[in-house]
Amino acid sequence: MCFFLHCVQYYKQMKQSYGERLAAALRLKNLKQADLANALNITQAAVSKIVNGSQYLDFDLAVKACKILDISLGWLAYGAELDANSRFFSNPERQRIEYLLTIITEAEYPLLIVAMEEIIEIRLKDEKNENADKPAGQTAPNRLRRKK
Repeated sequence: MCFFLHCVQYYKQMKQSYGERLAAALRLKNLKQADLANALNITQAAVSKIVNGSQYLDFDLAVKACKILDISLGWLAYGAELDANSRFFSNPERQRIEYLLTIITEAEYPLLIVAMEEIIEIRLKDEKNENADKPAGQTAPNRLRRKK
């Protein structure tokens, strides 16, 4: 839950919206929306919707757009440069999750919390079943425990 609240704080502190940052990056590279659309193999209308805030790039396209525009995914997603040694950059799945958290609306937060709780319940149930199948003294590693 702390991870989620941390992401919410970043979201609320952003001075520009996702679309405004994308538009600024396009201006800095002297590119038009159509140029980015061609490079990403999407329509110019889709890029326009992204810039206007009614649509977002999926993770893979966001990574590609960042390479094209010479910006970091952290800046596009959060409006802030993130430490290159942070856990955000060391784990691709975490990058995807954190990116997705930046593009959900506040109204979707409760749905996300319910989904995350269900995933954890399923993992705990699976782990319990794995442990029941093993001989005494051998248990499956706790996948939910953080690595230190």
